[in-house]
Amino acid sequence: MMKKIKYCLLLAYSLTLVGCSEPSSIERWIDNPTNNEIKVAIDGNELTIPAKSGVNYTFEYGKHTLSYNDDNFNFVVKPAQFGDSGLVNPTQSNYFLYTAIYSTTDISDEEATKILKSKKEINNIPVIINGEEFEIEVSAKLINDVLIEKSNYHWDYSYDQPFPEEITQNLRLKKKQSYHERLKKLYRESDFIEYLKGDSGEEKIGFTYNPKKFSNINQYVIPNIDLNSIKCKEGRQYMESLLNDWNHLLTLKGSDFTKPYNNLASNDAMAKSYNTESQCTKENDPEQTYSKVLRPFIDALRDTRDVNFYVIK
Repeated sequence: MMKKIKYCLLLAYSLTLVGCSEPSSIERWIDNPTNNEIKVAIDGNELTIPAKSGVNYTFEYGKHTLSYNDDNFNFVVKPAQFGDSGLVNPTQSNYFLYTAIYSTTDISDEEATKILKSKKEINNIPVIINGEEFEIEVSAKLINDVLIEKSNYHWDYSYDQPFPEEITQNLRLKKKQSYHERLKKLYRESDFIEYLKGDSGEEKIGFTYNPKKFSNINQYVIPNIDLNSIKCKEGRQYMESLLNDWNHLLTLKGSDFTKPYNNLASNDAMAKSYNTESQCTKENDPEQTYSKVLRPFIDALRDTRDVNFYVIK
């Protein structure tokens, strides 16, 4: 198993309180880790992205279309309960989320492996070394999403931030007591290869590249709902209003998007929706037809609550 060299003590965190506001857009880095210039269009606006570089782009809240290499997909940009950073990966290039252990004491390879396996950080990743295919067991996860959200992968260091050699944290350890912590870094493929090579640098290492048609990438889908299947009149009317609100939401942009979105997907809005189930009782809805369609709809909204970007059908 290949793992990060273990260093001592951990990071002293400094937290700054910031004020809240109602933004209407989000800036995202569109990354191009390939060796060639690419052209990407956002809602018809063409961008030229240099090789091994990227561009910052401001996305208004709302529905957008990204086009690349004669293919396209739709996605939504929105507020998030715990909004965080991320990047757009139009080439579906490989990135690697690598986990390293930082410790106040030396840890053997066996101990490190045990820790990482107990936390399910170890994966078998296909690799090509000097033209031959292998699988390596490494504390990393292969990522090639078109929209890579930190809220989904929780890295501590992005692809342009190096792992520090040593980090410190104010710890009140007793004598002979030790402490360790796992930290994660996102790597571009080329940088991860250099990391794996270490000091030898002789092996030719590569990974398979399997981009999908955009129509085949993971998409968030609002369930198809047959309103006529809802036997409870009150539930049927409420669900119809939810669907109308959702369809209208996708026509809005910027600040016009924020309030209607929160009216649908905030915690209070979801609680309100669940409370409407009380209107459909065993008497007027004995088969619970309303609950059977309401809950998948709310679950679909909840699944995207913590991300700013997601692909839609």
